[in-house]
Amino acid sequence: MRTLNAAGLALLARIAAGERIGWVQLIELQLSTTLRLTTAGHDVPWDGFTWTRASVGTIAAINDDANELQGLEFSLPGVPGANLSLALTEPVEGKTVRVWDALITPETGQVADAVLAWAGTLNVPSITYGPEALVSCTAEHRGVQAVRAKPSRYTNDEQQRISPGDTSLYFDPATDAAPLAWPKASFFRQG
Repeated sequence: MRTLNAAGLALLARIAAGERIGWVQLIELQLSTTLRLTTAGHDVPWDGFTWTRASVGTIAAINDDANELQGLEFSLPGVPGANLSLALTEPVEGKTVRVWDALITPETGQVADAVLAWAGTLNVPSITYGPEALVSCTAEHRGVQAVRAKPSRYTNDEQQRISPGDTSLYFDPATDAAPLAWPKASFFRQG
């Protein structure tokens, strides 16, 4: 359940009254150095961190659909060299990405409250070189792990997880696999 704090609820009441209140997205990429970006036109402090202004080209629509787990696609044009080197020098696939929807207080330009809108893991980014570097990346929703088929190992540990107390797959090499005594070669000779 998504809940807002008092400041966020106050802004929602102002929106309901017809006032235009801005909101931005905060994007956190948990690489070796956590990268925090915002779609705001300026750096935004929130949750003890400064979220750096990024010229985010596109972020695919984030839809809450009970029947489908939506992936996320985004592109970052004009990526600074330091951030671009992160995408080139470390394995990005499988790293966590989170996106928050944040309400901005018009008087101060500060985040009143933010709600986690999406979380998942990154896929391999594609990088386009040119006058401005463009990093495009997709991510899959964290819920995909829950619906993905899990392999069965057919081991005693797996059997205990499924059916505690079942010893059908218990195997003790010391007692169950006694050494085989093969006859000498002379046993097979005729004569």
